[in-house]
Amino acid sequence: MIIVVTGTPGVGKSTISRLLARRLEALHVDLSVLALKEGLILGWDEKRETAVADLQRLKAHLEEMASLDRTLVVEGHYAPEVVDPERATFVFVLRKDPWRLKEELEARGYRRDKVAENVAAEVLDVCLMEAVSTYGEDQVSEIDVTELSPEEVVEEMLSIIQRGRPTGVGKVDWLSRPGVEQLLEGSAWERISS
Repeated sequence: MIIVVTGTPGVGKSTISRLLARRLEALHVDLSVLALKEGLILGWDEKRETAVADLQRLKAHLEEMASLDRTLVVEGHYAPEVVDPERATFVFVLRKDPWRLKEELEARGYRRDKVAENVAAEVLDVCLMEAVSTYGEDQVSEIDVTELSPEEVVEEMLSIIQRGRPTGVGKVDWLSRPGVEQLLEGSAWERISS
């Protein structure tokens, strides 16, 4: 069984995925860490100041791990590009209020343009749309983590897993929130909207 946990950087994927893996006695796989650790890198993105993962090699490596007949909790915002739909048993897209996400990313020391890019991605449902495009709406559970502790999010995930049915999408609509245009002002919004 492979459980996918995706979402915009800063929503809590790592903390929540580790807790979920611990509760399920599963293997936690952080795709970014795995790519770096195993040298599955194509190069360096100077603009974003981040390594560029070799998604094909990462996918092949993950397939080997999946063949070990052990439950995997796979996390990463590019998980839909790495975990095949027929392999993913459950797909969770974590969402966070974009104002709170902005605060989180700033507290982590992200550059202004990177904060703007990630906040815009959250507002515009980028990770959700990628998950739905890859896995289908009926396989995805969207969870707003804004007011929940990591433990509460994991409890909700476990409940979904026990029921065997995803909760679906469409619960979060940041675009309809007042003031979202002001939040999105900046380089990322201008790039996305042009």
